[in-house]
Amino acid sequence: MMKCSRGLVLAGMVLAGSAYAQSEQWLEYHTSAEMRAYHGLQVSTNPPAGVALPKLNATAYFARWKTPMDPSGGRWLCFDRSRKSGPYDRLYIDSSGNGRLDDKTPIPLDPKSPYSSSGSYSAFAPTPLVFKGEDGPITYHLMFLFYQYEKANAQAYVSSAGWYEGTVNFDGVKKHIQLIDGNVNGTFDDMEADPYESDRVKVDGDKTSERFLGRMLEVDGKFFRIEVARDGAFVKVQKAENVALGQVHVPENISEFGAFGPNGHFVRVPANGQLSLPIGHYRMVSWLINRKDEKGASWTLTGSGFPESANFEVAADKTVALEIGEPVTGVLKATESAGRQIEFSLQFEGRQKEAIQMLRGGERPQGPKLILANAQGKECYTNSFEFG
Repeated sequence: MMKCSRGLVLAGMVLAGSAYAQSEQWLEYHTSAEMRAYHGLQVSTNPPAGVALPKLNATAYFARWKTPMDPSGGRWLCFDRSRKSGPYDRLYIDSSGNGRLDDKTPIPLDPKSPYSSSGSYSAFAPTPLVFKGEDGPITYHLMFLFYQYEKANAQAYVSSAGWYEGTVNFDGVKKHIQLIDGNVNGTFDDMEADPYESDRVKVDGDKTSERFLGRMLEVDGKFFRIEVARDGAFVKVQKAENVALGQVHVPENISEFGAFGPNGHFVRVPANGQLSLPIGHYRMVSWLINRKDEKGASWTLTGSGFPESANFEVAADKTVALEIGEPVTGVLKATESAGRQIEFSLQFEGRQKEAIQMLRGGERPQGPKLILANAQGKECYTNSFEFG
């Protein structure tokens, strides 16, 4: 892991035009090959118009990584082979933003990556890119994964390989935090309606491993207003006073509930199905049910990945009731592929069409069996589903 300081600490600065004064608390930039967030890229064999290309050895794949940090809105990249066949083991990317690929040194495969490479799968070393900032150049790191399975479309993914972290003073209590580029677009201050298009923040000691970034952050049961620099170099925090709360009701068997909105990402342990949130607009993020079976084994049922239809409003003058938890529905799908093969998939959905995960003793239970029978009802095939 590498780290470096970015910028100068300017003590006592005041946020002009804000309702509250805040000091900039500066963080350090770190990099590693560990995937912290990732997004899919649209790849094509069509070369981008107007982009000078290097000499390529095989059918290359092109993609464009989108970022508001570049005036053009993104950077072009190209996956190539060092030989006519074999793995795609070369990556060209417009790291400088000059609109060219022919003057770039190819990025090699990362031999130390936990995502090992094979003939159909390639993981590239963390790649530095440079942007023009107000106070000088800004360096940001990405990591790319490329797949090409036989008789299947190529796929590429981009992961953030850089983040910021440091110690922040929350009203006299110092906490170590991390800022994560959750939507992998090169900035750290994104707050979107879709939580998975928002950036993330981790606070040392928080039972919630990561929180989606909002206007407020809850630390040790207290609300703080938070402002993050676009490039992630610093944060400003101020204790939020007189936060108006509204009441939410969930089924009494819900052990934990999470919601996200412009106010922030909040996780609650309901008491008899009741919990409170700052008034405002939210989307359901997660729920958890803990239970034991007749043999004493612990089971957990978790819902996540909610659609836009799972939005709700918290008001000060009335309780909002949410329909979450059981019952859970099993959805069986059959897809016919080449060679008249049929692939069956089974997934579980909650009441809001969210994805469901089941664990027994903290591990995935044995998958259910698939039994096929002919038109006369005679069993002719049995197989087991596997999770993952």
